[in-house]
Amino acid sequence: MPLQLRASLAFISMPSDDPGTSRSFYEDLFGIEMARSLSKEESYHAPISADGIDFNVGVRHTPQESATPFVAVEDLQAVLQRVNDMGGRVVWGPEDLPLPEEDRDDYAKAVHQVEGLNVWNPSMGRAAIILDPGGSALGLVQLAEHAQRHFAVGRFQKPLDDHQVEVHRTAMHSRRVETGHAIRDDTVGVVVLQRNDADIFRIRE
Repeated sequence: MPLQLRASLAFISMPSDDPGTSRSFYEDLFGIEMARSLSKEESYHAPISADGIDFNVGVRHTPQESATPFVAVEDLQAVLQRVNDMGGRVVWGPEDLPLPEEDRDDYAKAVHQVEGLNVWNPSMGRAAIILDPGGSALGLVQLAEHAQRHFAVGRFQKPLDDHQVEVHRTAMHSRRVETGHAIRDDTVGVVVLQRNDADIFRIRE
């Protein structure tokens, strides 16, 4: 049975001291032309997955700012409350993601033409960046309805398929079974996870 997650990866943000140079670097690296983003700051984006994931390059705002994945959630405020309750910390936001005023009409026309949606909200949504208890940064974003199809989130989100769910549940179950153990098979260069003398996973090293 497919599993619907409560969040999905929407985009990866790459801050840069020179966005134009970084754009050229990633265009050559990935073989895709990056488009100028709807932002007053210099920034660029390109799709890198059929699942709606974008790769973004923009201005670095602090020396500590590094590459950050942004995960789309349904209720940003509720998730941020859970972050605080569970020992994480909000280090930026929540902030609106406004569309530049001069681009709003063109954007609204394009969305209506392609998606059949009316853009009432002059914003792409709201976002925040958190630190987990281990010190790693993660972006969270609640996208406006008109942006959800592009990023394959909300009602457009694809659930994990049956195979992914079964593999994950098998892994979870095998690690709870006391008789499960891992052995090395040097003849073929794999580590074999066994339970009750039956191979569960064979992982090539």
